[in-house]
Amino acid sequence: MEETKKSGQKSEYVAAIIFNLIWWYIVNNLLNWQVYFVTNAFNEVLWIINLSIIVSIIGNGLLLFYSPERLRHGVKIFINIISFIAVYIVWTVFPFNFNNSFYDWGFGVLLILAMIGIIIAIIVEIYLLVTGKPKLTGN
Repeated sequence: MEETKKSGQKSEYVAAIIFNLIWWYIVNNLLNWQVYFVTNAFNEVLWIINLSIIVSIIGNGLLLFYSPERLRHGVKIFINIISFIAVYIVWTVFPFNFNNSFYDWGFGVLLILAMIGIIIAIIVEIYLLVTGKPKLTGN
């Protein structure tokens, strides 16, 4: 059972690394691809998006090889804090123009919901770190 759990965690870390590498490629080419709703202001947020991606790759890479419970929760808290900062900066700069105020508003709401989700994830990881539990359960 323990071996299956570790195998599942390792595949989770590998998937996160692969996803982040793909995401890194996409965000760094959006302006080159001239995506109609991405404005030149995207350059102002690219650094924090890249930092967030790099932190996630490094954190998941570390956990791939060494992942005791407390370290895992600490790394996830750090990744989530950087992710929150990145989403917040993207939300404040808002380098998008959908030429439709409803879509602009809707995407802004999605960014706010993402920030709320990240805050919840941070709170959960802090709880798990403090209690020493591996994950939230119904018990």
